[in-house]
Amino acid sequence: MEKNRELFQTYCSNCNASLKGGFCHNCGQRVRDNSDRSLGPLIGDFLNNIFFFDSRFILSLRYLIQFPSKITVEFLEGKRKKFISPVTLFLFFNLIYFFVSPLSDYSLSLYDQTYSQPYSVWTKDWVDIKLENTGLDDQAYGVIYQNASDNISKSIMIINVPIIAIFIYIMAFRRRQFYFDSLIFSFHFFSLFIGSWVMLDWVGSLIDFFAGQDDSIVSKISFYLFAFLIPLFYAIMGIKKFMNISWYWSFFAGIGVMIAVNLANLIYRFIIFILTFLVT
Repeated sequence: MEKNRELFQTYCSNCNASLKGGFCHNCGQRVRDNSDRSLGPLIGDFLNNIFFFDSRFILSLRYLIQFPSKITVEFLEGKRKKFISPVTLFLFFNLIYFFVSPLSDYSLSLYDQTYSQPYSVWTKDWVDIKLENTGLDDQAYGVIYQNASDNISKSIMIINVPIIAIFIYIMAFRRRQFYFDSLIFSFHFFSLFIGSWVMLDWVGSLIDFFAGQDDSIVSKISFYLFAFLIPLFYAIMGIKKFMNISWYWSFFAGIGVMIAVNLANLIYRFIIFILTFLVT
């Protein structure tokens, strides 16, 4: 009886709105027969919600890779329904990064944090005091620090985006008067930036496997291609469309975008150190 009642339901089970088709016009929930207890729909919902495998995701990914900043400009023009949100797109790449973690620059060792950074004049003194108070040596604490730093750095990678957006806004404020615009550009650009480094890790591993060594010429070319040339090319192409400027100025603005990423990285490293230092 429950099965038959569900087949002829006239009200949405989720919001009780009157049904006029296969989907609720009020909340959007699909009308389904509760007699269908198969795993297929459940797995499909899981993939859609976690990995965003729908037409909007595919289109967003295609625009991001093939047309630098076109997704940004169209999103800001109000064409938002056709794309997934910039935050969702970023979280997808961040999820991949979480498992791959190819960027050691985003989780520096304790030694690098205390000796090779512009702020090391402070961090070294803080670490020395902690070692004295805890009785640990630098090697023992370094292991504890690294484990915590790796987890924290992956979890708050998104902090880079609003920092980058500040520098983009300073460059673009005459043509893009809202910080929001620069924030959307930064979400899209940093998503591709992370994706390029992830590809570097995968391609580099593949090259090393076939070359039989870790330091081949092809491997070095691959490193510079994915680590610098692709992000720089995308930055130049993207900032040109975002700011609507000439190729001449877009070249320097693209370099400015890469500088912004590195400055954000420096600030991010310091934030990671403070958070890791406080929890270890």
